Amino acid sequence: METHKSLSPNPNPAAEDDDQPAARRIHRLALHLNQPPGHHSNGDLCMLACAARGKQLDVSTLELTEYMRGKHRDVQERVYEYFNSRPDLQTPIEISKDEHRKLCMTQLLGLVREAGIRPFRYVADDPSKYFAIAEAVGSVDMSLGIKMGVQYSLWGGSVINLGTKKHRDKYFEGIDNLEYPGFERSRSPNCGYI
Repeated sequence: METHKSLSPNPNPAAEDDDQPAARRIHRLALHLNQPPGHHSNGDLCMLACAARGKQLDVSTLELTEYMRGKHRDVQERVYEYFNSRPDLQTPIEISKDEHRKLCMTQLLGLVREAGIRPFRYVADDPSKYFAIAEAVGSVDMSLGIKMGVQYSLWGGSVINLGTKKHRDKYFEGIDNLEYPGFERSRSPNCGYI
């Protein structure tokens, strides 16, 4: 029976040894990536030099930075400025679950009532602005981002999307200013919901 011979001398004779299947497999894979010298492709896939190598990309870092920040960077900056000005609202490293829940509510109340950032108004009218606020709030404290999402996306979104005009008229302002807080509850203990 005739066996297949490699197209180039094997630099690692141990790789062909049946006692070292991993080394043999690595050698076979390397042959796919680095074809032996003198091997010519017959139309099959083969490696080519990178077409972009040697080309210098001309990128305006200022324009790229502005693009990556998004079109609602102004409201995000207001969120950051508010929390930077209120060290008492920054989440400490060691905090109990109950204290963290209270702090998140205080943070959200401060954001809405003191800083004047009213995310609920943007849920239906300008979702990209709402999500820009959510991104900034989540970077301050992820639990606060979840609390905001429960208040405005779940509770408020239910009223906006499933309620009648009567419901929207009755509850919109209270949801927006946190007079009517929403909450998510799970029956499982220690489920992680705030």
